[in-house]
Amino acid sequence: MPMLKTLHTINGIVIGQRNVGENSRFIDILTEELGVIEVTAHAARKINSKNIGSSSLFTYSKFCLNKSKSRYSINSAEPVYSFHKLSADFASLSLAAYFADLIKYTSASEQKADGLLRFFAISLYELEKENAVQRQIKAVFELKLSQVLGLSPDLVACADCFCYEHDEMFFVVSEGKLFCGDCFSDVKCGSDTRFVLNPGLLRAMRFIIFSPNEKIYKFGLGEKNLRELGFITESYLLYHLGRGFKTLDYFKRIK
Repeated sequence: MPMLKTLHTINGIVIGQRNVGENSRFIDILTEELGVIEVTAHAARKINSKNIGSSSLFTYSKFCLNKSKSRYSINSAEPVYSFHKLSADFASLSLAAYFADLIKYTSASEQKADGLLRFFAISLYELEKENAVQRQIKAVFELKLSQVLGLSPDLVACADCFCYEHDEMFFVVSEGKLFCGDCFSDVKCGSDTRFVLNPGLLRAMRFIIFSPNEKIYKFGLGEKNLRELGFITESYLLYHLGRGFKTLDYFKRIK
């Protein structure tokens, strides 16, 4: 009796690929409806393959997929937009790879990923720009992703006295909370990693958390604050994920 197959039409961005056999590959696709799924792209490495473009890394495509048991394979595909300009800059490409690794590590297969596909597409679009500020894009992505994952820090006010503004606001990484200069103490927070946020840094972090995806990259910050912001967002996200990423290490080396 032949194995029954079902067809799924879905939009997604290719965020990973692994060669298999002589001409095929496995690709990881970020989708809105199914999170990250692994798909077999038969003969996708052949020069004359009809799926070579749509299955390329960082390509947004419309896929028609066969599903047999728990395996997906491409029936047909049509590229919608290719972020090919990323390959012109090694730093941007490595940063995109870091973002992809974060998504692959944190996204479950067969589970809806509300807003993540659009957020990722917007981030890749920002990276493609000729004047892309990579440090800013990295910081924004890390902090916004923490919110998407349900790890959003509480940046509204001091966790003790609910003070909204203060000359010094301490951000405690392990708790994801703010403490104003009047309430903070080493006794309270022990040896936990903490950062002192000046008003500019705090405004930027609040802007990222509370803005819609379409606006999160539309702010300016001085170079010193931008470096500090990137260190804070990286420390916060990696602490709560409990691991590092080789693609991030590579980005730091070439940057």
